[in-house]
Amino acid sequence: MKNKIEIISTILAKYDIQQMNRIKDFLLSEIEEENVQETIEFLNCSDIEKKEKYHDLLYEGDRYKGMYIEGNQYLIGNIDDKTVIIIDMIGEEFGVDKKITRIKISIEDFVVLISNRFMALHMSNL
Repeated sequence: MKNKIEIISTILAKYDIQQMNRIKDFLLSEIEEENVQETIEFLNCSDIEKKEKYHDLLYEGDRYKGMYIEGNQYLIGNIDDKTVIIIDMIGEEFGVDKKITRIKISIEDFVVLISNRFMALHMSNL
């Protein structure tokens, strides 16, 4: 069985330097100890539950289709039951290419990264 360091290292190795920088920025600006569990629960519930439980956190604009939690700079939501998408909405407002502003991560990998945020941030700097 792999330890946390090996698991996180394997996850981070999937991304290029630009994606790593976006993931690091997301972890620093949007994820705090208090919202880790809430974020995981959001990603694992139906759209109906999202509207009922998270209505105060949902993105309300018309630029992006789907159900997203709106943070300071990023939107987070599901593409499907297995994939999370992180969107740098500020970057997109300034015309940055979607290849740079959007990152798709498996829910499993995402949960590991946000649950071990400090370790992931440290390892992404190596």
